[in-house]
Amino acid sequence: MSRIEDLLEKLDECDNATAFLQVSNKIINLKLKAILPSVFVQDELVKEYAVDPLLKEDGPLVTTDVVSKLVFAMGKISLETYSDIGLYDQVLEYALSRPEKVSFSDDMIYDFIENQAILSSQQDSFYIESLKQLKFSSFETFSQMRYESLIITVLKLSCEMLIQKIEEEIHQ
Repeated sequence: MSRIEDLLEKLDECDNATAFLQVSNKIINLKLKAILPSVFVQDELVKEYAVDPLLKEDGPLVTTDVVSKLVFAMGKISLETYSDIGLYDQVLEYALSRPEKVSFSDDMIYDFIENQAILSSQQDSFYIESLKQLKFSSFETFSQMRYESLIITVLKLSCEMLIQKIEEEIHQ
C-alpha cells in the first residue's frame, strides 16, 4: 500500500477539520511530488542532477504552493485545479493559525467546500446542495450529527477527486 493510500485511510480517523486538512494537504503534496518527475525530460542524467535535487526534502520544491505554481506555469494543470490546491493550502494555514482546532461543523469548512471548483463544477454539486439543506434544517441535534458526517464524506471525496484530477491533467 502506498503512502498516499495510507494517508487516505487516515482521513477517516480525523476527529476535527484541522487534522483532516493537515492530512489532506500532505496527500496533495505527495501526489504532486510523485507525478512531477514525469513532466520533466526523461533522461537519467537530468533526473539525477536536476530533478532529484529539486524534489529532495530540503529542495526548493518542498512546499505544495511552489510545486503547484510550477505545474500550473508549465500548463500541466488547469486554473480550477490550481485554485483548489491553493484553497486547501490557504484553509489549512488559517485553521492552524486559530487557537482551537476547527470542527467539521465550522462555517469556514462549509465555505471551503462550497468554493471548491472540483465539487461545484461537476455533477457532484448535489453534495453541496445536501449540505446546504442539512445546515439550515430545523432538527438541531439529529441534523448536526448528519451534517458533520456528510461534511466528512464530502471533504474526503473532494480530496480524492482533486488528486485524481491532478493525475489526469498532468498525464494528458
